[in-house]
Order: sequence, then structure tokens, then C-alpha cells
Amino acid sequence: SRAAVWKQVQGLRRRGFGIEGARGAGYRLLGRPDVIEEQELFSRLSRTDFRKSFVFFPVTDSTNSRAVELAGKGGAHGTVVCADSQTGGRGRMGRRWESPPGVNLYFSLLLRPPLEPLHAPRLTLVTAIALAASVEECSGLTASLKWPNDLYLGGRKAAGILAEMSADPDRLRHVVIGVGLNVNAEPHDFPEAIRGKATSLKGLTGRAFRRVEVLARFLDSFADCYDIFLSGGFKALLPEWGRRDALAGKKVLLRYREEEARGKALGVDESGMLLFRREGSARTEKVVSGEILEFGG
Repeated sequence: SRAAVWKQVQGLRRRGFGIEGARGAGYRLLGRPDVIEEQELFSRLSRTDFRKSFVFFPVTDSTNSRAVELAGKGGAHGTVVCADSQTGGRGRMGRRWESPPGVNLYFSLLLRPPLEPLHAPRLTLVTAIALAASVEECSGLTASLKWPNDLYLGGRKAAGILAEMSADPDRLRHVVIGVGLNVNAEPHDFPEAIRGKATSLKGLTGRAFRRVEVLARFLDSFADCYDIFLSGGFKALLPEWGRRDALAGKKVLLRYREEEARGKALGVDESGMLLFRREGSARTEKVVSGEILEFGG
């Protein structure tokens, strides 16, 4: 009936499909939107680790904030929280992560790892390795990793990772890992201040990617890396980091312990710490947490 057809058309339009009336021929589908839906995502996963709970928001302030809320309500390990757009996306050091609608991936994982709190920060590096592997697989690009949480493509930043945890002195309650990956962003989607420093998969390959496919590949990749990490520690993944290390052997400006220091990055050790040698010093320092402000040379 006409009523049933109209109801179906309206349902498709609510999901973002473009539909127009065609004289004498009913309706014409103008194209499929790049939507992320649970059914398709789960059907694309090779592993079952993240087929438990998928929460999608057309718009939210931050997927990390929503995942933290779910964690406090007993949310299951393996829950994925995703948004089409964020109004308050966060990066490290309180920075804002630009999150325009319809083009990129913004998602968070809720994990309840069987780890001591001391080891939880290494999950940021595990996530970075998994993200690099999945991006390389679906795009053919070569990714590099800037310790501790940035992914670079073609010398420009394409993704950032933000991990937040809740723990007792001797017990890890949960870890929420947020990822922002520039998938189909065009230059005009980036603020002018970072336009020359940021890039996307589409910007480098010239073709658009379905976000649900990229997300599925990452989740399978992360499940593999997470298993390796739990069984063999970060040491087992260190070669994967090492061959993508954007800093090893480079001169860097490092901020840590409330100071800035120039020196050389010498790689990452088996516990995920940055190996750093200050200018004029022969001693190698191990940096647990810090920020690379400049690198090159």
C-alpha cells in the first residue's frame, strides 16, 4: 500500500538515505549514507570480542564520557561507544579534538583488563599498534607512531588516542580508550590552525572509505593485539611499535615532570617507556609519561 511505502521511505530518510520522488516511478534512492549500524558492524567482525554491546550517538559531547558513565553502571568489557559527531571531543592534555559529522571515526572502548593499575597505561600503545595495522590494511598507506598516542600518515597527524582509567590501589576497575581517526575529512573540515598538520585516509588516497569497515578492521586488530599483550606483555608487541616508531633517533623537545628538555629519542623499551637522552648528557632516561612538543632531524 501507499501508506506502507511512505512509512518505509520515511524510515530510510531518518537513517540518512537520500530519496526523491520520481514521476511515474515512485521513489528513487540517491545514495547510501556512510552510516555506522550495529548489525553491519557485527557482521563484519571476524572475532566475537566486540559483539557484545554497541552504543551509537548521532551527536554527543564525548564518547569517552559516555563510556565512563556506562562503566560506572556496570557496562560490560568490550562495549563500544561510537558517535557520528562530538561537541566536546578530548585529546591529551585537555586539548579539543575536532569532530565534524559524517566523515570520521570517534569511538571508545570499555575494557576491564586483568591487569595491575601500573600496567594499564601500556594499553594506549597497544591501541596505537592495532590502529596502525588496521589503517595500513584497509588503505595501503604506511603508518608511523609518535609516542605515546598519535598516529601519523604522510608526515601529518591522522589519529589520536586518549585512555582514562579507574582503579583502587591494588585493582583496576576499568579502562576507557578513546580513538579519533580522520577517515574522509577534507582540508576544509580541519580548523585553519591545524590544516597543514592534519590529514585523513581520503586526503592521502583520494578515495572515500566506509567508516563501519574501518571500525570493524580496527576492532579485530585490537582483539588480536590485546590477546598478545595479555599473554606476553608489551614486549611481545615491541617489534610492531619499533618498525613504525616516528621518533627513534630523532631530536625532540620533550615536556615531562613540569619541565621541557631537548634531546634525542632512542626508542621505546619493553615496558612502553620512552628512552630519552638529553643534550649534553650520556645518560639515558626512561620516561613514563610526557609529551613530545617537537620532533625531527
